[in-house]
Amino acid sequence: MTLYELSLEYEQTAATLRGRIMELEQERRQTENERLRQQLDRRLRPLRSMYRDTRAVVRHLKGYYERLEPRRPVRSRGPWNHRRRS
Repeated sequence: MTLYELSLEYEQTAATLRGRIMELEQERRQTENERLRQQLDRRLRPLRSMYRDTRAVVRHLKGYYERLEPRRPVRSRGPWNHRRRS
């Protein structure tokens, strides 16, 4: 498995986390019970943290090989012997 393929798996996990966060946020908006809102907030806090961490790992894994490649194309300067030819 490559790092890029691993990043795709992390992306799926992040999408699952985001879906659950959205469900709980919607439930929180719809309830008028303050105690239930506080419980939902306590459940949301670690999920949001996990989501942020997972997204950070995805960005790191996807960009891992980009750091190793030169940013600009390298132009050939001709032969290694830089003396002028007559």
